[in-house]
This record gives sequence, C-alpha cells and structure tokens, in this order.
Amino acid sequence: MKKQKKQDERSVEEMIKPKKVFSLKLSKQELLHLRDLFGIVLPVDMKSTISQALAASQGRHMSESKLWNKLVSLFDEAEIPYGDEAPDFIVSISAPPQLGVFEMVSEDSEQAENVPSGLASVLSGDDE
Repeated sequence: MKKQKKQDERSVEEMIKPKKVFSLKLSKQELLHLRDLFGIVLPVDMKSTISQALAASQGRHMSESKLWNKLVSLFDEAEIPYGDEAPDFIVSISAPPQLGVFEMVSEDSEQAENVPSGLASVLSGDDE
C-alpha cells in the first residue's frame, strides 16, 4: 500500500512539474506537409487519421490533440487552409501485395534458419 502511494505521488509530481518546451521554426511548405501528414485517413471506416490511431495505441490522446491545436494556430497565422478546406488523403493498397510460398518447418529444423523472422513467428503460431 505504501509503495502504491509513493508511485501515485510521483505520477502527480510528474503531471504538475513544468515540462521543457522546445521551439521549432517551420516554413510554409513544412507546415503544409504536417497538415497533410496529420490528415491521412485510415481505410474502412475513414473516421480516424494515422496520427489519431498512433496516439490511441500509445496512450497519447492529449498530446496529439494539443499538437494539432498548436498546428492549427500556425496554419491560421500562415493562412494555410485546414479541415474541410484542405485536401484529403487516405492509406490504401496501391498494388497487389507480394506473396511468397514457404515450407512450414519446425523450430528445431535446420530449414527454420532460412525462414524470415517475422514469418517464422506466424508459421509457428507464436504471439510476439
């Protein structure tokens, strides 16, 4: 119980502690690129962007939201259109996926050394 209280106190201190802020000077073209990068929509439901999905997977919703709001202020200052006024981009398959045929082998087999590491875990059923 005492250890949990110390951890809670540390997390509160980290939240209250002023965070170091870094400055970055960007050209209009760089701002345009960031606007477009933040606007790339993921396929199927087209309801979230790559940036939002990454933030969700890493537990950084607030950071992503604050960063976007900072960028919006810069877009306004630079008179760069955003939101409905900006072009839309989507991630999609642009060519047939490259597939290969591999012999399924056991882990202790000499042939297992020739199977790509990512594919070896899939073929063996391991969850990494």
